[in-house]
Amino acid sequence: MAITYGVTGGFSVQTSKTFEKLLVADKNGVTTTIISKYVRTETTTETIGTTFAGYAIGSDDVLNATITAQVDEQLIESGSANTAPPSVRFYNPRAEASATILGAFTATTFTLAGITFTTLSAEKSETSGDVVKTSIRGTAINTSSLDTTSLTTGDHSSSSTIRVELRISNTDYVRKTVTTVAFSGT
Repeated sequence: MAITYGVTGGFSVQTSKTFEKLLVADKNGVTTTIISKYVRTETTTETIGTTFAGYAIGSDDVLNATITAQVDEQLIESGSANTAPPSVRFYNPRAEASATILGAFTATTFTLAGITFTTLSAEKSETSGDVVKTSIRGTAINTSSLDTTSLTTGDHSSSSTIRVELRISNTDYVRKTVTTVAFSGT
């Protein structure tokens, strides 16, 4: 599927299914039965915005950046075969960022896409006749949304958002990827 650039409808969709199986072994360790438990379906949708990136960290222009917001998953499996899990919870929402900026950076925090990150590392590089660039990594705990898309926390609904990623480049449109998950019997 082709992506159309510069329109709000420019998108691609990717779906993957995981079939959870339980292998039952006899007393000698030989698998004798395979029991189907459930199906986990992940759908990832990528959209491309209508403008080039124009992000900055402080007064320094962002050359490229990736921000990923995600949650952890806790699952209680059903005791029955071919049954969706009766309980799925999503917890520990957080965001992680990596960015390359023009300029030196020494702060303990930075803000990008409206989220304040705690700086984990900042690596400055420059060569003779070149500009100073800094690669920054950061984390933000208890961040449950990114670019107006909220992560699912608490109990699983019929389709829960488990990850949102924003990819920023000063030479391309901003790309946003949203991953949802759904469970069903097999």
